[in-house]
Amino acid sequence: MRLKTILLVSLSFISCSAFNVFTQQKWEIYTSFREVKSVSLQGNKVWAASTGGLFSFDYTNPSATISKLTSLDGLQSNDLSSVTVSMDGRVWAGASDGSISVYNPATGVWRQISDIRASAEPSRRINAFYQYNNLMFFSTEFCIVKFSIPQFQFVDQPYISLGPLLPIKSPVYDILVLNDTIWAATKNGIAYANINTNLPIQSNWRNYTTNNSVLNRNLINCIEKFSGAIYFGTDSGMVRYENATLVKYEPLVNGQPFTDPVYRMTVVGNDFYFSAYNNLDGYKVNFRIFKVSSSNINLAELVYTGLEVNSMESDAQGDLILGTAGNGVDIFRNGQNNFIIPNGPNSNVFQDMSIDINGDLWAVSGGVNAGIYKFDVESKTWKNYSTEQYPWMRGNDFRHIYGSKFNNTVWAGGFGTGLLRISGDSLTLFNNENSCLQPFEGNFTLAEGIEEDNSGNLWVINRASIVPIVKFIPEPCLAYPTPQNQTVTTMIYMAIDKFRTKWMTLPPDLPNSPRGVVYFNENINPQGAIISPAQLGANIGTANHVVVDRNGEVWVATDNGISIIRNPQQVINNPGSIPFTEKMRIIEGGLSTPLTENVQFVAVDALNNKWIGTVSSGLLYVSPDGSTLLARYNVSNSPLTDNRILSIIVSPKTGVAYFGTQKGLVSLQTIAVEPLSECGKITAGPNPFEIPGNTTLKIDGLVAESTVKILSVSGTLVAEFQSPGGRIAEWDGRDMNGNYVSSGVYIIAGYNKDASKVCTGKVAVIRK
Repeated sequence: MRLKTILLVSLSFISCSAFNVFTQQKWEIYTSFREVKSVSLQGNKVWAASTGGLFSFDYTNPSATISKLTSLDGLQSNDLSSVTVSMDGRVWAGASDGSISVYNPATGVWRQISDIRASAEPSRRINAFYQYNNLMFFSTEFCIVKFSIPQFQFVDQPYISLGPLLPIKSPVYDILVLNDTIWAATKNGIAYANINTNLPIQSNWRNYTTNNSVLNRNLINCIEKFSGAIYFGTDSGMVRYENATLVKYEPLVNGQPFTDPVYRMTVVGNDFYFSAYNNLDGYKVNFRIFKVSSSNINLAELVYTGLEVNSMESDAQGDLILGTAGNGVDIFRNGQNNFIIPNGPNSNVFQDMSIDINGDLWAVSGGVNAGIYKFDVESKTWKNYSTEQYPWMRGNDFRHIYGSKFNNTVWAGGFGTGLLRISGDSLTLFNNENSCLQPFEGNFTLAEGIEEDNSGNLWVINRASIVPIVKFIPEPCLAYPTPQNQTVTTMIYMAIDKFRTKWMTLPPDLPNSPRGVVYFNENINPQGAIISPAQLGANIGTANHVVVDRNGEVWVATDNGISIIRNPQQVINNPGSIPFTEKMRIIEGGLSTPLTENVQFVAVDALNNKWIGTVSSGLLYVSPDGSTLLARYNVSNSPLTDNRILSIIVSPKTGVAYFGTQKGLVSLQTIAVEPLSECGKITAGPNPFEIPGNTTLKIDGLVAESTVKILSVSGTLVAEFQSPGGRIAEWDGRDMNGNYVSSGVYIIAGYNKDASKVCTGKVAVIRK
């Protein structure tokens, strides 16, 4: 029977091959697996559902290989909330968006359940799974769903009415079936019913709430069977169902009855474990785990303390398998922590990014306080910088990152911590105590946008200082007030043009403060001005980001498209003036229309094409002047993890474009690679090149603005075209008449405008 009433779309079963179509475009996903929401055991293997995807490992040998699975591998969503392994060995992963991905480790095949995700419910998270015979029950934010494992389909309507005392669509957190009775832990109390009755009917359910039982709170977090009774963990201690009666369960801890909130439970052999916390203004703090033995259920022993635990299992030896909130999986054995954390960034939030002089990627976490992450492009590994490794960093809230164009130095702007310099293995923190930076108050020093001018001077925005525009290097540093209005002391992003004019965005979230863009140049008089949103263009409320492209144009990302200052020299010739701006327009479908998206970020690649990150619609890739749409990417047509793009950077060395979101980092290999200064040997791939096919031939090794010729071995011209301008060009295998060429060996020649530099190579073509 199909899912009805609430879930209005049909089941979507998608094999793994449907996801692999993106891999042809060389996408990659990088996520943090530190926050584990749920764990499940399959023999010696642990399966962990994290906010960055699914991972598994052998807990008897945790130093062995960790296997990671993301949406590129077959998951519908990386932001997982629950996992279980069914009796047939398949892994069921539920996500915060309501999607369920079922993986068979033996065959590598995925199947998908999309109905809950596609429903109109405002919250669709999968909170838990429970297998009963050949049925799998899903606990969701608005119902219970019954699913047939062998038939792989829903076999009943969703259970949205769980008894007369519970509101319709109560969130369900856990399920247990015992002696033909199904029990549900919900946000609003306990629900139970005979499993053989018509469960979609409300009257077949019964309830325990604060109105008719010993419950002190209606928030029920978990259920477990132990020593012949059913135990419920609530937001105010525990209760036990035994002999058809619900009673309080308050085991003694150090002689005192235990009444703290209980979040998770597990049983192994004769021992019952439960995790507890204190509720401080709605926040869970002071996490602990206790053990109760069946020989004395009225006494609880503290066995674990400190870390926030989201999920808890136990093996036959009594080791605890814990899914933690920030330290991956903890194998707690013999009183010792053994953390299993797949290599990755500390967080899935990529507030800002930069590429250093070696081509490595750096990123910061912003207000989530996860520090700084570095991705080594050669080893494909991450290194994290936080107070966990470097306590003297004073904090982990870094919001800007900048890799020097002139040396092996990276700078990070901290929110309160000041300016951090990373040079190799040496880290130095600059604030009001050891530099010219001024604090907001005390030693709370704010460093925002960071940029170098073409002379190698390092500029920093010292937010909330009366002189916020700082030339930090070379020493002694110089600080300047905001031009035109010295009471404006907060700018966020900075870009510097070839005339050394600093362009800085004003934040949208400060009340009674100007918005728009500030420009500043210490070599003119007056030294700059504030450009209001109205002066940037019609219907603009704020400026979100600013960048200078390879032609020297200033591109301002706003909440209503992009404003372009084609000639920034205007403000040098006429100091203090408001420069002329032009609204970006896109030709799409033969029509030229202004871009009106709320644009969060803009990046420029080696070909001067623009990557435009929006607040809610993903990415746009446009030509150098912005007029031609080259591609659109969003969560529906690409592996993007989120349509809200926080940051973008494109490596000029490799052509890899990185897209930072709140749900991880996604990269795409492009051909936007800086051209060579001198000719070497052209390499082409794939070689041999099979045509027709679903890929193009990549021609690598060109100098700037090359013309490419494809010739037969006898010297006959087969094809001729212009390269995009960088190191790489593409050929589709067709001749100048649009026909696929014959099988054979072809010579590739690329040369610059005056033919002073000629690069050559060969490729074998196989015509299928």
